[in-house]
Amino acid sequence: MKYILIIALYMVSIGLKGQQLKVIAYNVEFGRNTTPEAISSLLRNENPDIICFNEVPAQGWTIKVGQLLGMLFSYEGKIASANHNESYKDRTGKYYGKYKSILSKFPLDNTHEVLLEGIGWSPASAVIATIRVNKKHVIQVFSLHIPTGAKEPDYSKAHHLAQIIRKDYSGVDRMILAGDFNDLYESQPLYILYNENFRNSWKTLQMDLSGSTTLSKSDANGSVIDHILYKGLKLKNAGIIEEKMQSDHKAVWSLFKL
Repeated sequence: MKYILIIALYMVSIGLKGQQLKVIAYNVEFGRNTTPEAISSLLRNENPDIICFNEVPAQGWTIKVGQLLGMLFSYEGKIASANHNESYKDRTGKYYGKYKSILSKFPLDNTHEVLLEGIGWSPASAVIATIRVNKKHVIQVFSLHIPTGAKEPDYSKAHHLAQIIRKDYSGVDRMILAGDFNDLYESQPLYILYNENFRNSWKTLQMDLSGSTTLSKSDANGSVIDHILYKGLKLKNAGIIEEKMQSDHKAVWSLFKL
């Protein structure tokens, strides 16, 4: 079994869609209106390599989605956003809470979670993993869920995240920050992260987001608050998954060329 897994990982690595990497970020609203089966059905055709879930129920929910998608490696955090835990049950009643997780086709190393301080609801956090895509590409991935810091960006949780990255990850060449930032891509809290050499997929592609939203509300155009930030990678494309709404957020994706 061990050798089969090694061979499978090797085949995934050398056949990585022509050396491309697809990353999805998705706030699933603690699975209130969906199930692991429904989420996997939605995402299967996207053929993701890495998924960063936000407001995800714990207790193995991410593992279940991974089993259905053939993504064998996952990490679920232990800090519930705003302490929203047992009362927030998914549609099946089996899983609960608002956590962060990472699901991957590739092995995860050095998995951990950091508490983010600042204004807005608390606690907020990011789960982190080192992902070795192939011999050349090792990426530090953050899946995060934070409140808006637009009113006081210097005291925002995005600001604290920038401090942590500067202090603890200064030598990391390739990084991805993905999740629900609760701020627009031109907001001051995100510019704090841009000043740490991160780029936003929407900004790189110069996308007009005035008629778009990552929220389920039909009148929320201009409210794209879910983002994938990156550095040390080459962006090829990005978008919003519009169909089959299963949450109060839409999934977003970025495709990188390796």
